[in-house]
Amino acid sequence: MELTSAERTSADRVGIATSVAPAAAEESRRAAGEVVPPSRAPSRSGPSARARRLEGAANAGPTAQLAAAANPGSGPDARDEPLTVLPRVGDKTAAKLATRGLHTVEDVACFLPRAYRDLRRRERFEDAAEGDEVVGVAVIRDYRSGWARGRFHAKMIVQQDHEGASPLELRWFHPVGGLAQRVATGRRILVVGVIKSYRGQRNMVHPELYDPDDDDVGIRVVYPAVEGVGAATMARLCQAALARLVAAGHADTLPVAVRNRRNLPTRIDALDGLHAPPPDIAAPEISALATASSRSHRRLAFEELFLLQLALLRRRAGYRRHAGSIPGLAGVDDGAEDEALRVCLPFEPTGAQWRVIREIRADLVADQPMLRLLQGDVGSGKTAVAFAAALALARAGSQTAMMAPTEILAEQHLRTLGPWCEAAKLKVALLTGNTPRAQRASLLALLGAGKIDVLVGTHALLVDDVVFASLGLVVVDEQHRFGVEQRDGLRRKAMSPHLLVMTATPIPRSLALTAFGELDTSVIDELPPGRQPCATHVFAGKGSLDRARRGLCKLVGRGARVYVVCPLVEASEAIDVTDVEAAAAEFRQRMPGRQVGVVHGRMHPTDKERVLAAFRGGELSVLVATTVIEVGVDVPDATAILVEHAERFGLAQLHQLRGRVGRGAAASYCLLHTASEPDSESGQRLAVLAEHTDGFTVAERDLELRGPGEVFGTQQSGMPRLRFARFTSGGLALLEQAREDAQALLGEDPTLRQHPLVAQALARELDRRDVFAGESG
Repeated sequence: MELTSAERTSADRVGIATSVAPAAAEESRRAAGEVVPPSRAPSRSGPSARARRLEGAANAGPTAQLAAAANPGSGPDARDEPLTVLPRVGDKTAAKLATRGLHTVEDVACFLPRAYRDLRRRERFEDAAEGDEVVGVAVIRDYRSGWARGRFHAKMIVQQDHEGASPLELRWFHPVGGLAQRVATGRRILVVGVIKSYRGQRNMVHPELYDPDDDDVGIRVVYPAVEGVGAATMARLCQAALARLVAAGHADTLPVAVRNRRNLPTRIDALDGLHAPPPDIAAPEISALATASSRSHRRLAFEELFLLQLALLRRRAGYRRHAGSIPGLAGVDDGAEDEALRVCLPFEPTGAQWRVIREIRADLVADQPMLRLLQGDVGSGKTAVAFAAALALARAGSQTAMMAPTEILAEQHLRTLGPWCEAAKLKVALLTGNTPRAQRASLLALLGAGKIDVLVGTHALLVDDVVFASLGLVVVDEQHRFGVEQRDGLRRKAMSPHLLVMTATPIPRSLALTAFGELDTSVIDELPPGRQPCATHVFAGKGSLDRARRGLCKLVGRGARVYVVCPLVEASEAIDVTDVEAAAAEFRQRMPGRQVGVVHGRMHPTDKERVLAAFRGGELSVLVATTVIEVGVDVPDATAILVEHAERFGLAQLHQLRGRVGRGAAASYCLLHTASEPDSESGQRLAVLAEHTDGFTVAERDLELRGPGEVFGTQQSGMPRLRFARFTSGGLALLEQAREDAQALLGEDPTLRQHPLVAQALARELDRRDVFAGESG
């Protein structure tokens, strides 16, 4: 959506000024419904020219007039007012805007342009390649128009006045009011259009024409499209919303000291610079606006991240401030604890595991509950670290709850923890939604009597009647699959339990600070010895699926046990991809002597477990599945996985799937199929996995390519929705600055009583973001 000549009245559509005096011409254009940016003087020290105009300069143009006429009413905050308070916005227009998430004055003021066009540049037509937009001054050599077979056509020949310039043909295929009256042979015009080619001749179709001496022809803002709302209307509404905020005395949220330290403009100046760049803005600044890296963009992103970090840090402080009796250790003897752990584990922990175990023990002896995020690549041994914490607390008389997002993963944890707990003489149990009623009642009685040391389960642990005798540690696995409220719901089953959040999805630092900013972070960056790196191969282009399947069948012929992952459970007319049933039938046909099993999320848990047990036991050679096997399936003898239509998954999710193999000492293989060509965007994205085995590197690339929601495979409730901030290398630096300033502010003013504007802004953000529903402050 763009404010261009197409939005103007037919008389002004070509944009060539007449001999009317400038002021009268401007007024005439306004009366015709055009949004005319007022002329500006070069910027100078003090408040911006725009800010001064908005604050009451009566002769400064339409924005100031809108501000004067805004009359914000009696509401406590103009930002929350409905759009119908803006001039010429009725219920119908408001409903159209609501389809884009625009409900309030604040929403429209923050509806930023998606692009900027600099019409001040002057270029040679012949220097532009076909498909390029070019802006140049030329002289009209000829103009003809007419009707033929009921269709209008017009042709203009223009030529630039530099030596060697060739004539350029301009064409129109619908009437343009006033065009014939306003053009004359020999007149200079400013031409804006895209170079095309027709029958070997370069031309432009429906170009924009302006008077090259018109000062109003400068920077054109391009807004995202809103169905049913014209470009001129959208530009006018953004100006009106901004004017209303100023008229209401909108105060700046960021403390002056923070703004000065980070060299940031006020919020109003930032929004002004984005909606209406000054006519004398330099070309590099236009480029910064176009790439969302301008000082104005930086200001809005910083404030968003600053408030987010305040919320996370206050939630962390709230956990600890409301802590009662800490179920920790009076002291810890690392030597004795290490020996007790070695007795239970059938392997020697890696150096990285020992380092994290000691970090956790230090938390357990502190006078505040532990709040820690444990990251580790697939197979790095996070469960063993969690067991070390549970063992230490059980030796001190406290219980542990471990919550997993799926029954498959919960059952896997039970299988892993069972022998270790048995060696430690600890009682471990499993509770899920499918636990039989009588067994559940018996289990809850034992739990309440303190006779269960470790309880593993799913969301079933959150039910009110699940009561612990002495809950000391909450372990949440694959945290990104839970909301904050679910995590905190489990913690509320005790006064002040320690919290250990685990994820096998490597999380880039920028994402960790955003989604888990209230937690300390530990990383297991070492795999157990003997693990073989998984060789990853991409099969792309025509015939690639058959080649990938033949390659997998060869591996099965050599005795390999393999997975096949498909995007769908059953065939879909809307999506041309393989489903698990069709893939299973294909492999049964290709390998009639091999057993092929199927598992997916729609199956009953008992049926899923039966199939998985058959695969673990070697009865099945091929397991065809959906992403239900992404976590919680541990079959060391599986050595190959084929992911069909891999372009439909995020890189981090594919890395998780790749982690299903390579868990033993044998060589392992990951085959990724895509129908796209190798040099396509999908093919190049999958090549990242073929080049990198490190999960953190893969996750960083996934974040850059697909955004934060896709790093976790889906948009999760635990991931804040950001309007302005971006997860780039520059975004990380800005995020760390925002966190530093938030920590400093809370250090000086923990309750924010000395910073009421910050407190108000934070309250607004908490209300807007359900992710902080459980924030304590």
